[in-house]
Amino acid sequence: MWWKNTEASLPMGAKLLSLILYSDATTTDTLGKSQLHPIYLSIGNIPAWRRNKFDAKQLLGYLPILKPISSLEKKTAAFKNLVRETFHKCLHHLLEPIISLKDSMDLSVNNEKYWFFPRISTIITDWPEAASFCLVYKSPNSNLPCHFCLVKKGNLTNINLLSNEVVLRTYSEMRRHLENNISNSVCIESVPNFFGTFRKYM
Repeated sequence: MWWKNTEASLPMGAKLLSLILYSDATTTDTLGKSQLHPIYLSIGNIPAWRRNKFDAKQLLGYLPILKPISSLEKKTAAFKNLVRETFHKCLHHLLEPIISLKDSMDLSVNNEKYWFFPRISTIITDWPEAASFCLVYKSPNSNLPCHFCLVKKGNLTNINLLSNEVVLRTYSEMRRHLENNISNSVCIESVPNFFGTFRKYM
């Protein structure tokens, strides 16, 4: 549905270039148990079986992993905010080539030129990282731990919830809470979110 709606909004003759991001912090043995945080890019226009091959993904770079001086510093609000701000500033740097593009581009596919509009269609990551992207509280005690909706912690496993009881975390709704200084009521951090300035590419 998203794909059809987005492509329908493009000029006549243009096609959607679906960009998929993959992000997952990992530990490598070859670098002496170093922890790395790679982020990859793939194209959603190619079939899933091909997209899942290793050579169908392009490494964009590594997000920094900040290390606190002590366990006390790790728990401070200042350090946690620094980690969040660094994460989103680095996303901006890594995706700058897409941001700096004009609205569209011409690409050659099988010796034919096509007019594409690039859009980030999805980000594949685990739950804690999804919280980092969306700046949702990571605490297990958070009343609204889901990065996708505003369902309370106690109701996340309730399969009998009605559709009107599931409120989504839309961009406009989160923006409203931030602008009114009530971000804590929806359990999001008061840190500039990179994707807020990247709306037209999603």
